Amino acid sequence: MTRQRLQEFTAKDIMTSNLITVEPGEDVSSAIGKMQQYDINEVPVVTGKGKILGLVNYETLLRKRSIPMTTKVENIMSFPPRVEEDVPIMDIAETMLSSGYRAVPVTSRDCIVGMVSRTDLINIIPELNILKEILVHEIMTSSPHFITEKETIDQARNLMYKLDVRALPVTNHKGELTGVVGLKDLAKVNYQAKSRQTRGDIAGGKSSSSKVEVKSVMKAPPIFIGKDAKISDAVKLMNKNDISTVIVTERNEPVGIITQYDLIELIASFKSEEQVFVQISGLHEAEPEAYDMMYDLIQKSVKRMAKLVTPKIFTIHVTRHDAGSEQTAGNITIRGRLTTEHELYHFAANDWELALALSSMLSQMERSIRKDKDKKQTIARNKNKSAK
Repeated sequence: MTRQRLQEFTAKDIMTSNLITVEPGEDVSSAIGKMQQYDINEVPVVTGKGKILGLVNYETLLRKRSIPMTTKVENIMSFPPRVEEDVPIMDIAETMLSSGYRAVPVTSRDCIVGMVSRTDLINIIPELNILKEILVHEIMTSSPHFITEKETIDQARNLMYKLDVRALPVTNHKGELTGVVGLKDLAKVNYQAKSRQTRGDIAGGKSSSSKVEVKSVMKAPPIFIGKDAKISDAVKLMNKNDISTVIVTERNEPVGIITQYDLIELIASFKSEEQVFVQISGLHEAEPEAYDMMYDLIQKSVKRMAKLVTPKIFTIHVTRHDAGSEQTAGNITIRGRLTTEHELYHFAANDWELALALSSMLSQMERSIRKDKDKKQTIARNKNKSAK
């Protein structure tokens, strides 16, 4: 298929229309029960007439603190963006990236007619020649963070929040991959623990489950793939095992990670726009000035990089480290990932000031891009000389 064929796919072509929903008056325990029963990550909150009001998902429940299980879902639901049936899939992918939602409602006249999830989107990849031949190492995140079997689920949850990820590789004391733990696994532990309490049932609060070791809740054996495999094979593994993350291994050690998010980024990158799509995560809502400063620095850097490559998607994540942590180069870490028309660049930098950390990371990326460009030009010149 051609790129034009990719552009022809719309929400109506890939959406799920057989929906599991909850009504606004149902409680949290009912919503969690449905998510567990049907093994789904989110449920739309819908009125009896089919009007969509919001969404309840595992992220909402885990990020909230001290939520009584009898709380009505209308009081804790979130409000995802909506798309129409004729919206192209590249636009849907971009909407998911910019909003952070794993699924978006498809509506007609304010009533829900379907849902498009990340799984629905990535399932199109094996059908498209332009996408399915791409190799795993071209889009994976290298040197992934991991957690050990002996650490607790509280430590796993805190690390996921800090890194803004949904799953972590789990290793033994030898550094060998033994499992994977995800937000859904932690949510189930919390729900089961709170359901057994006789007073103040809550979702997401502290309990004896905080002492539970990761090894007891992780998925094992882990699902993994080689870095030279095709991304269409990664999609097949995700579908076959109903997972959103596949670990990339080399000699039984985790060397990378590929997620549905990475594949959504890839689809969104085919949207033909001059403007680079930028997403910043990890900042607090009370830091609007930081957003402005970061966007300004990023846009200036992207203009310089655009003279050498064709930037498509730029994702930035900010991590603030607690006092007394092992971070010696600064209490702020900036991780950047730039998807271009042909390459993927990712770098990280630490500093005590946000602007300095971002500037350092951007400088690293610019130098790498310039170095790659010079190398390619040298190779081209040598080939021309040899041809003569």
